Amino acid sequence: MSTDQIDEYEQGERVRKWLRDNGVSIIGGIGIGFAAILGFQAWQASKAGHREEAARQYGSFLQAQEGGNADQAAALAESLRANYADTAYPALAALRRAAALVEAGSPEEAVPLLDATLPGVKDPALAELLALRAARAELLLGRHDAALARLSALRLPAYAAVREELMGDAHAAQGRRDEARAAYQRALTHTDTATPTRVLLELKLADAGGTTTPEA
Repeated sequence: MSTDQIDEYEQGERVRKWLRDNGVSIIGGIGIGFAAILGFQAWQASKAGHREEAARQYGSFLQAQEGGNADQAAALAESLRANYADTAYPALAALRRAAALVEAGSPEEAVPLLDATLPGVKDPALAELLALRAARAELLLGRHDAALARLSALRLPAYAAVREELMGDAHAAQGRRDEARAAYQRALTHTDTATPTRVLLELKLADAGGTTTPEA
């Protein structure tokens, strides 16, 4: 047997001995790895199922809301808030219900509904939208300082035009024309000329003593 063959034989023996000594731990490690993979896949499937159930329940909520079944809609919205707070559906349901309450002449019921939903909302844009709706309801109730306090805490540029317009409305209702005019002017700077609501905003600005045309 040549030296090379002896070396190969010794190396083979060493490998076989190492496998005998460590085989159980290797198999165990592989098993743990597979278990981790399977566990992750199960967790992913569970999350997907959770989101699908939330979507299904939100669909049922919409049917109840649009069908005029207020009690069922309220129960489904509460179920969404209690069980699916990690999704956007509780906030979407709250926005729908609040809009319906305001339209029905009950803004005083919309405010606590929106406030109860806000703590569970993780998406900043969705949270600010809820706050804007609550501020609008406060204005309808004549609670101008409360509306301004809510609006002053909002920062996202996406809602700047709406935020400033509502602040203008609050100041105008308090008879503070200078503050209202400044807020409406800021709102206009964030409003595209093609936006349908711009005309109403310009009318509000004019009523507060402002103008959309630059001075000569």
